[in-house]
Amino acid sequence: MRAAGTVPLTGSDRLFLGEVGSARDHRLHIALAARMSGPAPDSWELRRRVAEAAARAPVLTYRLAREGWEPDPAFDPACHVVEYRVAPGRDVGAAVVDAVRENRLLPEHPLWSLMVVHGYAADEHILCYRVHHAFQDGVGAARIATRAVLLGRTVPAPDPNVAVRAPAMARMRLLATAARLAAPSARLRPPPGRTGRSGARTFFLRLDLAAFREIAAATGASVPQVGLAVLAGALRAWNPAHWRKAGRRGTTVSFPLNLNGRLRDGGLGNGATTMPVDLSCAEPAARERLRGIMEQTRFERMAVYRRDRYPVKAPAVVFRLLRWLVPKAFPGRMTVSVIGVNLPLDGCFAVPPTYDTGGGAVSMVYSDTTVVVSCVLSAALAHGDRLPRLMEEALEELRREVAQ
Repeated sequence: MRAAGTVPLTGSDRLFLGEVGSARDHRLHIALAARMSGPAPDSWELRRRVAEAAARAPVLTYRLAREGWEPDPAFDPACHVVEYRVAPGRDVGAAVVDAVRENRLLPEHPLWSLMVVHGYAADEHILCYRVHHAFQDGVGAARIATRAVLLGRTVPAPDPNVAVRAPAMARMRLLATAARLAAPSARLRPPPGRTGRSGARTFFLRLDLAAFREIAAATGASVPQVGLAVLAGALRAWNPAHWRKAGRRGTTVSFPLNLNGRLRDGGLGNGATTMPVDLSCAEPAARERLRGIMEQTRFERMAVYRRDRYPVKAPAVVFRLLRWLVPKAFPGRMTVSVIGVNLPLDGCFAVPPTYDTGGGAVSMVYSDTTVVVSCVLSAALAHGDRLPRLMEEALEELRREVAQ
């Protein structure tokens, strides 16, 4: 029997908690980082901010228990503060990735921390909200980081009585999605060349927000739809010879959809489902690639997935099997997430999970001022370092075609 106030684990929570065996493993940690002007706050100031944020957002006090997520009766802000100093001139993105990798979360405490990365510049520092992917999904983490930590707003407490069901149609959609992601045509096709041995590489780039807005205004597309079209163009240019062959269409990516607005308004747990989206890399016209993505990501289709795809309840043995099967069944897959943040900051960016399944993860964070893309690519993919430049070129290609 669950203790009073305990929020049950969803299927997504259980899957992410066990996929790499331990809540300590940094490969399933995600983060939202914000570049801040001025000197870095000291440890006392950070502890004060954590205590105030936890008072505004009770989700920050929930720890992992046997039966679910429960309030930590001995919540200590000092356990959630990390100071990470780097050498002057150090690359900001690489410094944040190292900070996430080298500072582990402790499973006996709530699975998050507020990190300050500083030393790379005299007049700037990074505030980084880092969580385990089971504790929060990308949208949940962005919501808590921006509202409670950076903007000082109140977030409702998690609801322990939320109903989590999986209708029969939801199970059928889950099987259909798995079949599409397992199809051989959905695998990434990088150009041939020398690959790394193991691990994942992370790249960051900033894209022109004005170009996104111009394209959106001319076509009626949303920022996420433009982002997917830009990625499709970059993947086409990454290995154009592959897409010229007869019968080749595109690569199917996993596009997460957040359910927290319906299931867990308090931002606790992984409330995401996935929707397959085909990036029509074989299509030579950038505007037609965007049109195809707009059709697949129309509101009505996403609403079906959000309505039916509640996290599935199942015996523990099922999740142990999935944890073993998923990396083997879907090697070389790409997950693409697009998150909007309501912050007037020039330089918010995400750190996606770096668990290497031979594929990649792309996270796009857009605000009022910029779009920042984070790419985590397997070292097994040749020429992965070309992808950021190709995304810049694909955005300009789409902009030119729309303007004609």
